[in-house]
Amino acid sequence: MVAFLLLNIGIVAGSALFCIVVARVFHRHRLFDRWEPFKLLELSAVGVTILLNALVSVAGWALWKHGVIQLVPRPWWGALLDTLLMVAAMDFGMYVLHRVAHVRWLYGLFHFFHHRHEVVNPLSLFVLHPLEVVGFGSLMIGFLCLHPIDPIALTTYLALNVLFGSLGHCGVEPFPRWLRKLPLLRLIGTSTFHAEHHEHPACNFGFYTLVWDQLFGTLDPGYWDRYQRATGR
Repeated sequence: MVAFLLLNIGIVAGSALFCIVVARVFHRHRLFDRWEPFKLLELSAVGVTILLNALVSVAGWALWKHGVIQLVPRPWWGALLDTLLMVAAMDFGMYVLHRVAHVRWLYGLFHFFHHRHEVVNPLSLFVLHPLEVVGFGSLMIGFLCLHPIDPIALTTYLALNVLFGSLGHCGVEPFPRWLRKLPLLRLIGTSTFHAEHHEHPACNFGFYTLVWDQLFGTLDPGYWDRYQRATGR
């Protein structure tokens, strides 16, 4: 438990540092004029998120020890397919859960807590209601119970998850303007994409891609204009 707790503290610290560095490097491409001020209640929520993520990690480890979750080494192409499969499955699962969380009576109960940050800061990613932390952890564990995965693929997915979450809350747009011209890469969930969700909660529910928002008609119609203004290049 202590090891998982320290690991999750390191993840939060690394994510915050990454946001600060990216914000300074791309300061000319700011999405907001300022960062959301840090508040004691929200800092406490970050602590709860760290603890719950550590407990989810312990649960995943216990399921692996009992053979419920299986880590199966594969050749490089198998690891790549596993990574893409987990990204796609989790992207869809989180899109569905995110839309459910925005159902009016549920939104007021727990998801509104994250949306206290209409303007983000380097810790906004971890300012979550405990039910959201457990929900995401359960979704991930559910996938791992159903699909044996390459350990490198799992590690890669976890790294991508923190990367995309951090980019979505860094307050600047580091992606290049020409991204929208590339058929597949234009589907990547950019910093602008998630920043717009904080400003317009009825749009942009995806995490890693724009795929499900485009398919179900929830992509902010002004997204690409805002993206071009943010990139400025």
